[in-house]
Amino acid sequence: MSEFFDYDPFTGITSYFDYDELTGKATINQVADVEPLLDYTKALARDGGTDQGIKQSWWLYAKIPPIVQLQMRAKGIKLDDPSMTKRIIQEINENYPYLKCTQKNEEKKLAIVHDLGR
Repeated sequence: MSEFFDYDPFTGITSYFDYDELTGKATINQVADVEPLLDYTKALARDGGTDQGIKQSWWLYAKIPPIVQLQMRAKGIKLDDPSMTKRIIQEINENYPYLKCTQKNEEKKLAIVHDLGR
């Protein structure tokens, strides 16, 4: 049975430790409640409010919570690497469309801006 291991209040990620005595395998599972963020991105996409910035050279395309950043990093996607922008957009469109703050799809190169705030 998994045991509480750690909670990071900044990212909202809770870690659980599990040890299987039969195999000798230790596992740390990380989970986070992203429901409030999903409600926020859904509302932004529905209202189209972030699309106004396209003509002004800024656009909030998606909000990527820390737990998803870890999942993307595990896939080899580096969010801080400008050369991976196209791959980041592709990953969001294919596997995390619910994080998008728009109903549009971006296929050109976007500038990645990091927002670690809530």
